[in-house]
Amino acid sequence: MKIMYLNGALTGQTMELSPSGATIGRESDNAIQLPMGGVSRYHAKIERDAAGNWLIRDLGSTNGTLVDDVPVSGSAPLAAGSVITIGDQLLRCMDSDAAAAQPAPAPAPQTQQPAFFFRPQNTTSTRINTDTGPVPQQPTPRPAPAPAPQSAPVSPAEVPHGLFGKKQDKPRPSGSKKLLSNVIFALIVILAAIVGLWIFLKLNEGPQTPPAQTPAKITVRNPFVLYYEKESVSGTAVFRFVLQVEGRKEKSQEGPEELHYIMEVTLDEPQNKRRYYELFKEPLPAELIDRLKQQIQDAGFMELQQEKIAGTSRDNQQHRRIMVGFDNRFCDVKVTNDVSDTFNRVESIINETLLDEYDLGVISQNVDRILEDARTFLFVAEEAFRNIDTTPSNLPKAIANYKLALRRYQLFDDPKPAEWKTARDGLAAAEAKLESIHQEGLKNVRLFYEQREYDKAVAECNRLLEIFPPDSDTYKKIRENKIKIEKKMSLRNN
Repeated sequence: MKIMYLNGALTGQTMELSPSGATIGRESDNAIQLPMGGVSRYHAKIERDAAGNWLIRDLGSTNGTLVDDVPVSGSAPLAAGSVITIGDQLLRCMDSDAAAAQPAPAPAPQTQQPAFFFRPQNTTSTRINTDTGPVPQQPTPRPAPAPAPQSAPVSPAEVPHGLFGKKQDKPRPSGSKKLLSNVIFALIVILAAIVGLWIFLKLNEGPQTPPAQTPAKITVRNPFVLYYEKESVSGTAVFRFVLQVEGRKEKSQEGPEELHYIMEVTLDEPQNKRRYYELFKEPLPAELIDRLKQQIQDAGFMELQQEKIAGTSRDNQQHRRIMVGFDNRFCDVKVTNDVSDTFNRVESIINETLLDEYDLGVISQNVDRILEDARTFLFVAEEAFRNIDTTPSNLPKAIANYKLALRRYQLFDDPKPAEWKTARDGLAAAEAKLESIHQEGLKNVRLFYEQREYDKAVAECNRLLEIFPPDSDTYKKIRENKIKIEKKMSLRNN
């Protein structure tokens, strides 16, 4: 199978996949590297199944993978013509074997259509010969008219007049016919008078009240609304997390009011000193709302009935609730345990589409899980930072894990956990080291370029590209400088 780039810098180029498949992502060790926004480090993989059919598998990416505009859940089959969407990149699947083996279709034979000829009356007819064109036919001779008999004279009434013949005198109508004509004429005059009187009266009438009309049937189209809640009470410990999405009409500067969807998040866990509230200023994209609405509807949530899945639990102080409404449909379900696969599926959709997309998944977790994850990220960050002298590419890895650890420690009120200061200081040191490497690398590239040692300048650019993340602005600038230097080398060699 071949892959064609449909957009970006490699538009139109194709790539033949190996039988073992290919991984796709930002990292340079991927077979298909996509250094752009919306692409995870190891985003997806194209491979064959046991039957030899091609498929694509999402590797747990942040933004997901689409095949023909359909999100991939786990894996999805690929066929010739399928379009893969990963971040901002579009890739088309091409069956190279079938394209090479299929012969070009032979042109269909064209049949010459006969021309159209207008034949007026009383003219010579024309016969159409599709091989040599129109061939005029000889006019068929008409027999000469027989001479009229001369023995008996014909009266004027018996002689028919032709098209150009002289009009003969007609007999005058009888008395009954004349009376009928007069009656018809009188009726026409009376009818015209009545119509004229009616028109005059209508023109002089005053304004009239229009008759009451039956109101048209109105279809209710309410905006989308979502409410998601997790709450647990154990003794004096209280945990409550709420996510709400609702449409709000705001007046635009250019015209009428516009509907925007706003997300609001609240967390309250007083015993562990965790409080969080955020009202997102930027409205949610309309495409995200449409996708979320469609996924919830496809999962069958709107057909659930509360009384059938309420269930029972040993600890009735723990519950989860999802409420969804749009158009003329509404569903509100509250559960106390895992009694509904549909409810669990919709909860996963909310986590993947909203919480993970806006980095809110960590907020909805309990305190023990958050601290465990934070310590793991901090350990990985410190190990990577200690080995940057031997492996400079570990520096971005250390910075990313320091940030993940800080993200979790910052959820706690003061005084924060002791590891919070370690993560903060480690992040500052790693970012300072990265900036120092950047400045030193730019200085070396500039020096090699001025000395016209272009090969060394390109090598230094490659070293810097291995250190900086592909989606960073610094990476993009270094790559642009590398391309300029390579063009300079090409011109000198030619």
